[in-house]
Amino acid sequence: EYVGVPHGIGMSSGTDALLAALMVLDVGPGDEIVTTPFSFFATAGVVARLGARPVFVDIDPGTFNVTEAGLRGAITANTKALMPVHLFGQVAELGGLYDDPDRPPLIEDAAQSIGASLHGRASGQLGDFACYSFFPAKNLGCFGDGGGMAVTDDELAEKARIMRLHGSKPKYYHHVVGGNFRLDA
Repeated sequence: EYVGVPHGIGMSSGTDALLAALMVLDVGPGDEIVTTPFSFFATAGVVARLGARPVFVDIDPGTFNVTEAGLRGAITANTKALMPVHLFGQVAELGGLYDDPDRPPLIEDAAQSIGASLHGRASGQLGDFACYSFFPAKNLGCFGDGGGMAVTDDELAEKARIMRLHGSKPKYYHHVVGGNFRLDA
């Protein structure tokens, strides 16, 4: 509700939120995820963990975030998703890319941007997924580790909920291999 999207899903960490979003999109070997190297290791690590390849684009030296031109210029036939990182509480300025119906799925790495906005739209409203970290040193911290995911689409949100429960729905009926990505109480 705070972010302004229909689905907020608690996750075990920001890293697992990124991983689950990629798993929902069936990312795997041969796929490319366009992102930035100017981020914590987890951003590229979750891509490599699934056997996909991170494709790095440069940042704007004034904001330290990726740009629309950088992301668009790196899209190929193998691009499975775009993963901009909103650093230092600044939402990446991607112009029309956020609303482009022909772009690949967009996962906001929003670990450092809960509460931030761009042109009146909150971090979390701009992509298909937004993944937050609630690590104690983040903008919104918790005890220990934790994270969350904001999802704009009903079908993607349902798949994410299934993915975080070892791929089960109903309980003990596993149709996909997911993970134990639940947010600890």
